Amino acid sequence: MMTQGTSVTADLRRLIAEDRLSAHALQAMTQIDAGKLDGLLTDTSSLAAQSKRGEHALLPEESARISVLTAQLAYGMDIDDDERLRGIVESLTAECGLTLRNIARLTGLDIEDLGMALTDPGSLPSETKYILALRGSHLINAVNLARPR
Repeated sequence: MMTQGTSVTADLRRLIAEDRLSAHALQAMTQIDAGKLDGLLTDTSSLAAQSKRGEHALLPEESARISVLTAQLAYGMDIDDDERLRGIVESLTAECGLTLRNIARLTGLDIEDLGMALTDPGSLPSETKYILALRGSHLINAVNLARPR
């Protein structure tokens, strides 16, 4: 388990050292130039300092994406699974604009179960949680693929 509060670059290096991530996977996920990422991983200065220098400097938008990804990979698994399930439903409603009725029809789940996922996900049967997690993740991925890049 990692300790929060260290730098983004230190967290990235740790993820790679612990074989949780590779530089190749990082480049595939972010689509950031491999030279920029190599510079990020070998430079000992802070992410903010690196973003301000040279032709291989990260753009502010790239720096923000690296920071979010790193936090999610380094600390996201510490989130309780029931809270993560609630987050899936909240993302589908708040971020994607779907109603619980839309989600119920798209996933084949009961609307009451979706309401429970928002208010008390721990009370749902494991099978329902599993279906919601898989199908909800599929919907989020579909939306992300439809968004402009």
